[in-house]
Amino acid sequence: MNKNLLANLKNREALYKSLKEEFIGPCVSDKSITLNSNKTVFFDRADDLYKPYKDQLTGEEILQQPPTRRYGTAVLHPLKTEKEDFIEEKENDPDHTEPIILGDASKDLENIDSRNEVDDEDPDLDMVSANAYQQSSMAVSFKADFPHGSELNVHVDGGRYYPFSVKFKGGDEGRTYRWWVRVPVHFVVKIKAEKLLGPEEVLEHGETTDVISMEGLDIQADILSRPIKDTERLITVSLINRTQAFGHIPLDSICLFQASFKTEIISPDFSPSILPYPEMADLDALDEEELSITLLYRKTKTYAVGHGCSADWSEVIDDKAAFVQTSFLPSYETKSMTPDITRDDGTDIVVSMRDLAGIDSTNNGMNQLEEIVRLYEKWIKKRWEEARKLDSTLTPAAERNLQECDKCVKRMKQGLEYLKDPIVLSAFKLANEAMLLQQVTGGAIREAEIADETISFSLPYRTPDLTVIPESRGKWRAFQIAFILMTMESAAESDCPERETVELIFFPTGGGKTEAYLGLSAFSIFMRRLKNKNDSGVHVLMRYTLRLLTADQFQRASRLICAMESIRRRHQEQLGSDEFSIGIWLGGDTTPNNHVIAKKQLMELRSGKSNVNPFLINSCPWCGAKMGKLRLKEIKSVAVKGKKANTKARSQPNFSVHGYRLADGKVEIHCTDNKCLFSEKLPVYVVDEDIYDKRPTFIIGTVDKFAQLAWNSRPRSIFGIGRDGTRDSSPPGLIIQDELHLISGPLGSMSGIFEVLIEELCTDYRTSNGVKPKIVCSTATIRRYQKQIQDIYDRTNVALFPASGLDADDSFFATYARDKEGKLLPGRKYVGLNAPGLGSMQTLQVRSLTSLLQAPMKMDEKERDPWWTLLIFFNSLRELGTTVSLLQSDIPNHLKVIKNRGNLDFKELRHLNKIKELTSRLSSDEVASAINELKIQKGVGTVTDVCLASNIIEVGVDIDRLSLMTVIGQPKTTAQYIQVTGRIGRRWYERPGLVVTLYSASKPRDRSHFEKFRSYHEKLYAQVEPTSVTPFSPTVVDRMLHAVMVGYVRQFGHLNEVDSPSPVPEELLSQLWQRICERVKSIDQEEMNNVQKVFERRISQWKTLRPSEWSKKSTTDEYPLLYSAGSYVDPTTKRISWATPNSMRNVDSSCLGEISTLYVLQDIEELES
Repeated sequence: MNKNLLANLKNREALYKSLKEEFIGPCVSDKSITLNSNKTVFFDRADDLYKPYKDQLTGEEILQQPPTRRYGTAVLHPLKTEKEDFIEEKENDPDHTEPIILGDASKDLENIDSRNEVDDEDPDLDMVSANAYQQSSMAVSFKADFPHGSELNVHVDGGRYYPFSVKFKGGDEGRTYRWWVRVPVHFVVKIKAEKLLGPEEVLEHGETTDVISMEGLDIQADILSRPIKDTERLITVSLINRTQAFGHIPLDSICLFQASFKTEIISPDFSPSILPYPEMADLDALDEEELSITLLYRKTKTYAVGHGCSADWSEVIDDKAAFVQTSFLPSYETKSMTPDITRDDGTDIVVSMRDLAGIDSTNNGMNQLEEIVRLYEKWIKKRWEEARKLDSTLTPAAERNLQECDKCVKRMKQGLEYLKDPIVLSAFKLANEAMLLQQVTGGAIREAEIADETISFSLPYRTPDLTVIPESRGKWRAFQIAFILMTMESAAESDCPERETVELIFFPTGGGKTEAYLGLSAFSIFMRRLKNKNDSGVHVLMRYTLRLLTADQFQRASRLICAMESIRRRHQEQLGSDEFSIGIWLGGDTTPNNHVIAKKQLMELRSGKSNVNPFLINSCPWCGAKMGKLRLKEIKSVAVKGKKANTKARSQPNFSVHGYRLADGKVEIHCTDNKCLFSEKLPVYVVDEDIYDKRPTFIIGTVDKFAQLAWNSRPRSIFGIGRDGTRDSSPPGLIIQDELHLISGPLGSMSGIFEVLIEELCTDYRTSNGVKPKIVCSTATIRRYQKQIQDIYDRTNVALFPASGLDADDSFFATYARDKEGKLLPGRKYVGLNAPGLGSMQTLQVRSLTSLLQAPMKMDEKERDPWWTLLIFFNSLRELGTTVSLLQSDIPNHLKVIKNRGNLDFKELRHLNKIKELTSRLSSDEVASAINELKIQKGVGTVTDVCLASNIIEVGVDIDRLSLMTVIGQPKTTAQYIQVTGRIGRRWYERPGLVVTLYSASKPRDRSHFEKFRSYHEKLYAQVEPTSVTPFSPTVVDRMLHAVMVGYVRQFGHLNEVDSPSPVPEELLSQLWQRICERVKSIDQEEMNNVQKVFERRISQWKTLRPSEWSKKSTTDEYPLLYSAGSYVDPTTKRISWATPNSMRNVDSSCLGEISTLYVLQDIEELES
């Protein structure tokens, strides 16, 4: 292991230790005091009363507050101890005036709090009990085999605290302080196997031995044995505090703290005897996908389940564990997956983009591709040999998996054969050159400032040099190039048998899925132009579910398009004169919808009236030159001088806007450095009207934006449809859907019915049967993908890549990362925290967040960066608002408590300088700014201390310095949990992350996840929930079918004829009905009658209304055909016109139920009458 990794692992353990000391204990100080036999300790100085101590004789912890106030978990109270309001420890240092939250952080919190927006997400309900008691028991269940002569042993450990008095000699004689000293508790319970092997359920207590410090305590271990078969039993070991509380005995002295136990079966030959815990599912009842999951995770089994605590177990040997044990701070380190593959001799396989681009005439890189295919085929053969040795119940699943692997390798070989075509090879080389260029250019932002009316850059402009490539750049990961090889023919050739097969890249978060489909996009674009250099227009539609993610990926894809455009300019004879360009198609809240708005927003940006940049591009995708608001300041630049600044446009003294200019009433985007290839104009479009006019080669948009097809006729140009409704250019040939798992539920259902229209717009009927677009999807978490894809896209053939093998840890293209000796490398560590003794989730947050913030202060200054920024994920904005309040008062106060407790100086205490928000409440410009601030490392600038985040961080936030996260409550789905926690620890080979999940003691679902913490995290991907999509359910049809009808008419009708919705275009609607029928029969035949009924009803309403407007634009009294769903309209319009969504969300209206007392009033009224 390298030095940095070792240091970060050490510091990660320090963070875990700080949590354990905060919540469980003991937390032992360095200073010692001697306890007198008379139980009173005197101090000569008042200052000494505020210092932490330990018992000089035993080395045990001394607490200056009641231990039940200090520790919130792993505490067993006497039975039926009632819960009380938890009193937070107060800081008692008179010198506490120095603020913890400094100026900028205080303003950050005020800004976050001012948004004050509460979502309507219904949170998990808390369990409310009128007679809630403190925890008094804990238990673990497991399955064991009891050999003859064996014995069950339960080793119990913990601590108890005795009070003693403390006085200050010079103070008030009557003032006495009560402190507490810890004493270890230990005992062992032993029971012979014969007592547990009866034919009936039996409860035993065993023999107690090796007792230490149990005077006055009644802690019992109950062993419940239930027969399974022969000598196998299901055992539950419970530890219960049955101590009777008397009035004169302090409660704290009869509680068991740091409670834990370990259970083992001692057999005559000392072999492990604990068996896998019984599974609920019957293998015969599992479907094919569930059987495949069972196969992949067959070596990962559960050996114990906790009750009121979490369960852990020893290393497993031959499917047996030696012992099981309890844990109140469970942790599990997931295995890091690597996309890097090696040869049998351990050497790495490298696939060079430069070689494949043909830049070096001595090596075309084909041998590298052939080697990957050859090694993959060899790997598959080995797996077939292993499959023959599997249990017969798993053989069918193994055969299905390996058959899919065989299909993959067959398609790769076809790809190699396809590359023998000169045009194909030329497109492939150009695509590799473009991908290489986009990796070596524009990566670093070149900061810009203006001095003496000249823009200066922090770094000089450098022309890309492909002869000198950094070591970390210019290489394909094996799965990326293998995916391109496998899919390139179906993406480029309309007659390829796999043209209508949906390709699904299934790879862990951070593996490089984006590069794979960007490479395929570049190839298919070049192929289209090489076949016909005049065949311009939109070729790639890349769709995301979140506008914020879309904007973030836009910059990345723009760099590739700039690279492709630079190549086109050098090869115009082959690639034509039309530019390669990119557009982003989003809602008006993010980007301008038209030129008038764009011009107005540019003016507001220049004048300082607005701080939001609606043009999204803040730096040149090609050279990295800073764009937008540039500072006007005298600086000593280390770089060359660039373009003359237009200082006349400035209306404020400290900045001037550059990179966006007005030309013929339109906003053009250009690089601010006149040495850049794109200083005159960047091939980038962000205004809707530009996208309709220019038809960029590559369009990135949200799925929601496609709802606009019903509201606007102009998007037809994106799909190559002309004014007369017929095709005048090729439609988009490649559709990419990122993060497919998010296209589920209401969003998936609404998107699914709209796909009828989108596929029709993308289908080229200029050939006899019509050519449909190629569809590529990607995800890191999904279940039942075949059904989901069929329901959304009506495609029955799906190719998962990489195809699964026999084990979850090896698909050839993705394996568990190991060192040269074969030892597993570190991965992301998950920690679970549930503290019922603290009384509330808020107190749990205060304690845990404070502990995690303070812990890095003990680290070496140079080692703090991975752990300095705490990323906090919230399941709802309501919860986020609560934490903002805690950050404003409770957390700073508890930091001072930690200062007092550890006798720290203020300089040793953590101060918060910057707190950021990353939620959907921010504009795209604000999100981009927040992400850039999160990238700032400690020691380089003002680093972010805390980032409060919602579900927008699920995808697209790739900041490899982030290594620490807290999750407030178990997320709603496992897929979300995986995606969210995948934001940290991405540089796992150097700084593997730490995720701390806080579980509410009052939420059943949280408690269940806590009790099964290890089982859950060991098979995280196996527990992803199936997604549901119902595009033709009655609710979806009622709310969206008419939008599809209107959209079809407005995109395929002659512009002169569809300027008004009247008369009803029955011929067009008849064509649409044929497409809808085909799809309903394929996806959900049972809904055909309802769909037809609604379709006919809508036509009848259309004819009856005879509207003159699609939507309300004039001041006439006529009623439009459509109005925006959710907007206010007069009652008549609401009754006559059609409520039509502007997005693909919210199929169902939500309502909240409450327990009514109306029946009581009715009874009273009846009695009175």
